[in-house]
Amino acid sequence: MKHIALVMLILTAFCLLQAQDSPLNSYLENPNSATFEAAYNFVGEQLASDSTAISYRLLQAQLAAMEASRLIDEVTPQAPALDASGKFQFANLLLSLNRFDDAIGYYNELNRDFPAWSCPWRHKGTALYNLKQYKDAEKSLQQAVQTNAEHYDAYIWLAKTQYQLKKYKPALKNLETALTLNPEAEESMDEAVSEESIRALHDELLKKNHKSRP
Repeated sequence: MKHIALVMLILTAFCLLQAQDSPLNSYLENPNSATFEAAYNFVGEQLASDSTAISYRLLQAQLAAMEASRLIDEVTPQAPALDASGKFQFANLLLSLNRFDDAIGYYNELNRDFPAWSCPWRHKGTALYNLKQYKDAEKSLQQAVQTNAEHYDAYIWLAKTQYQLKKYKPALKNLETALTLNPEAEESMDEAVSEESIRALHDELLKKNHKSRP
C-alpha cells in the first residue's frame, strides 16, 4: 500500500511539474515563503477538483515537510541566541521532525542551564527512546520525574523505556503513578501517547508482573 502511494505521489508531482510556469517548479527553483504558499495552494486546487486523490494530499504533506526543513535551516544559525523558551520550542520542533540528535543537543544545553526544569529532561528522554538508547533515556526520564513528581508524560515514557529494558516491576509502578495524575497538566506537542497504547502497555506489564486488573 505504501509503495502504491509513493508511486502515485511521484507520478502526480511529475505531471504537475510538466508545465514550466507551474508553482511547484517555482518553489523547487526558488524556495521561500511566497513560492511555498503558491505551490501549496496550487496543489490544493487540484485536490479540490478531486478530493479522493490521495496523491495530492501526500504532495501537500511533502511540500509542508520541505518548507519546515527550509525554515529550520534558516533559524538554526540564530538558535544559539534564543532564550530558554525559544530554544526549548526549537528543540521540540526538531523532535517532531525526527531530527533526534539535533534536538538532544539543545535539550542538553537546557539541562545544563536549567537542571530543575522537568520538560527538557522528558523530551530528551523521548528523543533518546526513539534512537533506542534506552539506558540514557531512562536516566533522562528519571530526572524529569525527580524535578516534577507530577509530570504525567514523563512517567508514561519512563514506563515505556523500562519495558524495553525489561524492568517490568518499576515500569508498572511508574505507569500506574501516571494513571493517578492529570494528563492535561503538562502540555506537549510531540508524540502524544494514545490511551489505547497506554492500556495495552498496562495490560502487558500486569502480565509480566503476574498480576491482573483489579
